[in-house]
Amino acid sequence: MKLASLNLNFFVTTPNFPMKPAFSFLLFAALFTSGAARAQNRTLSTDTTNIAAAQNGGRVLSVSSTLSNDKSYAASNLIDGENFNSATGTGSKGWASNKFDPINMDSVTLGFEGNQLRKIGKIVLNPGADVTPERWAKDVEIQISTEGAEGPYQAVAQLTLKREATPQEFPLLPVDARFVRLMFRSNWGSDRAVGLGEIEIYEAIDNSDAMGSLIGRLESAVNDLKRYRQVQLEGGGAPVPAQVARRAAPQAGAKVQNIQLVTGDNGAFPTANRNIALGKNGGKIVAYSSIYNNDAQFTPDKLLDGDTYREADGKGSFGWASQGFEPGKEYVTIGFANDRTHLVGRVTLNPASNQSDLRFARRVQMEVTTGDLKTGPWKVAAVLNLTPRPVNQDFTIRPVEAKYVRFIFQANGPGVLLPNADPNVNSDRSVSLGEIEIYEAVAGNDQLEAIVGKFNNVLSDFKTLRRRQNGGTAPEENAVAPTQLNRAPVGKAKVTTVKTAPKSAKKNVVEAALSAKVKNG
Repeated sequence: MKLASLNLNFFVTTPNFPMKPAFSFLLFAALFTSGAARAQNRTLSTDTTNIAAAQNGGRVLSVSSTLSNDKSYAASNLIDGENFNSATGTGSKGWASNKFDPINMDSVTLGFEGNQLRKIGKIVLNPGADVTPERWAKDVEIQISTEGAEGPYQAVAQLTLKREATPQEFPLLPVDARFVRLMFRSNWGSDRAVGLGEIEIYEAIDNSDAMGSLIGRLESAVNDLKRYRQVQLEGGGAPVPAQVARRAAPQAGAKVQNIQLVTGDNGAFPTANRNIALGKNGGKIVAYSSIYNNDAQFTPDKLLDGDTYREADGKGSFGWASQGFEPGKEYVTIGFANDRTHLVGRVTLNPASNQSDLRFARRVQMEVTTGDLKTGPWKVAAVLNLTPRPVNQDFTIRPVEAKYVRFIFQANGPGVLLPNADPNVNSDRSVSLGEIEIYEAVAGNDQLEAIVGKFNNVLSDFKTLRRRQNGGTAPEENAVAPTQLNRAPVGKAKVTTVKTAPKSAKKNVVEAALSAKVKNG
């Protein structure tokens, strides 16, 4: 389950390759320079310790309500490390609220051991509580506070869960948090309660140091290999051209999507690097709902120009903005060069536009069709939850064929709660978006070569460091500095010989050993 948690015990405990403490440091240091630190708008690798677990000091600080005040549904079940098994009726029941109100939302607030400030990078939620699945949590907002348990709180993620009683991972943009609050925006159709089975939170590993850099590189390589393995399984077990990937099993509903830039979805295919939605690559707007004040600066073609608005200097294209906003009513539709159908595997959205962040797109439903622009049929490919940050946000989705891609805007703003207002609407004046990028899913020898190259680089570094551990030095360390060469003595070098025992002596030693063995036998 924990795809984003790389277990390094293999390298530490392999009998033929024991790792000494000093060697551990050298191992990570050697790979640091070749694994450059990622930009801060990227997710990071995460640790393997669940810092929300009660056994690790995690605590439930407050909860809005509990179903019938029944202690068997207490919020402490969320961090006890036990999942409810509906088949056997065993495990803790999880938590359930005493009501469900999408306006006055239920919440659970967690703290860490000693109220420490932690940089969180991943949250894992399991909706499987001992209540009817209609009450399971669906849309959950993650808020954090760096000050006190009472706040102030800042929304950092909008998560959409599958209706499955399984742990579901959401890598996050790294953020400091002393307290974490979960706000339950929706369930699967019940007005009686909202329930959740388990919560796990993991710290991001800083990749600006040597150890974090190595872990990040290894995890990236491992995840790429897992994705490629999925391609192999779907395509018949051998490197296959991209069109074979089109025969992948159809997707039943939207995949779980979240705000992170790398989803960690092991069912995802590798994707190409060419943005097929970019205007200069033939991407085009084929339909849209409205334009803000009919202002030419906010036309939807700005979504495909490769230029995003920069608030710092006021430069860049303004992005697209609608005239008014009602969830599900505003949309843009994109077509590709020569009206070709493509196998779409990744979408990148950037909220940055010259509008208030109250209007930034927060939830976008992505629909596709291989048929007619007007009549479709259209199907949902993904639901994309954005964070209101002006950075590129990647969503790796299950590959789907698309001649046209339609983005329908379901929520805007940072999720500010307004009395007696629709929680999906933070501004009814407009919804805006800065840029859309679309990438094809691909599979072939080029992907395999790239993956093999990653592992070869890591392997080479391991070999160098292993040589150091065994008493040797890297070639660059054997080189003599020019100043040392200038000081070298002139004249005949002294030759040191190694004396060896004569053959007769060796024979006597062997015979003595054999004789002793016979006597003892």
